[in-house]
Amino acid sequence: MCNMMTLLLSLLQLMWTGPQSDPWTAPLAPAEDPAFTAELQETPGFWAGKADEVWLRQLQRNEIVSISFNRGGSSVSLRFTFKDGSMAAFKPDQHHEQTVPRFEIAAYRMNRLLGMSRVPPATWRRISKAELFEHLDEKSRIARNRILEEVQWDKDGTVAGEVSVWIPVIRAMPLETFEFRRKWVRWLAPYDYLWQEEYSLAGQISNMILFDFLVNNPDRFTGNNTLSDERMKRLYYMDNTYAFYPSGDGSSSGRQYLRIARRYSEKMIRSLQRLDIRTIRSEVVEAAGAPWPILGDEEIEALLQRKEYLIREITRNIAHFGWEKTVVFP
Repeated sequence: MCNMMTLLLSLLQLMWTGPQSDPWTAPLAPAEDPAFTAELQETPGFWAGKADEVWLRQLQRNEIVSISFNRGGSSVSLRFTFKDGSMAAFKPDQHHEQTVPRFEIAAYRMNRLLGMSRVPPATWRRISKAELFEHLDEKSRIARNRILEEVQWDKDGTVAGEVSVWIPVIRAMPLETFEFRRKWVRWLAPYDYLWQEEYSLAGQISNMILFDFLVNNPDRFTGNNTLSDERMKRLYYMDNTYAFYPSGDGSSSGRQYLRIARRYSEKMIRSLQRLDIRTIRSEVVEAAGAPWPILGDEEIEALLQRKEYLIREITRNIAHFGWEKTVVFP
């Protein structure tokens, strides 16, 4: 019987008149082609070619020569200019529930735990009221009263906050608009064909949706919060100060987007599976010298519950649609 099957297969091969598949000359699949996976590559522990630890030391220690007030937001956001010419974004503790500076630090550290480099390096820094107003530039002095009233000053006249790497050029990618949403919703469906030119951005959006659900950031698609580099090719997952609300099943908007994203990165799945209480505590909680806990126990417990929710949702979709149709990104 075995010989008969072998003979039949040989005859079928001889009868085949279609093109012969040559693995050495066949076109690469998008997942194998560097031209389409470049923006999906991550450099965890490095930002713009420099080690995160170097950035973090500079953010905490560099001498401030000028401070500007960033206009356009509902919260107090400042820009530091350092003596060496570099700059940083600074969000102080303030009386706005939508802006909790320590959550941006937590998001940066979670991003690193997941093997990503999408959230700019962020750490803490304390500044006195006297130093802040001494360096406040002339154009920003109109915001003096607002800073005085909205910042949560400590009794010693200082305030702690989150300081992060300044990105010189950021562009808003309008993923929340109807026209753009219609495109990427189709990209992340596990049955439509994914063209090569759509592949890179689709993979980044998928990872962003999973990341936002994990950190419970409901603010991403509310307008001008889907940000990219100046080429409009690489997404940043920044602005997370409204995240980490202690809900184990995330937000309603987070669950909605999770139902849309049914194509995944294999690396992201593996990274999520490795997350546990030990790794989270070592990366996010045990931060020597921090002016506050980066995350509290309730917030960590809810984060782990959301991780399990994510794994269940991903597993269900893979079981229903199959690995080849769902796990399409590296």
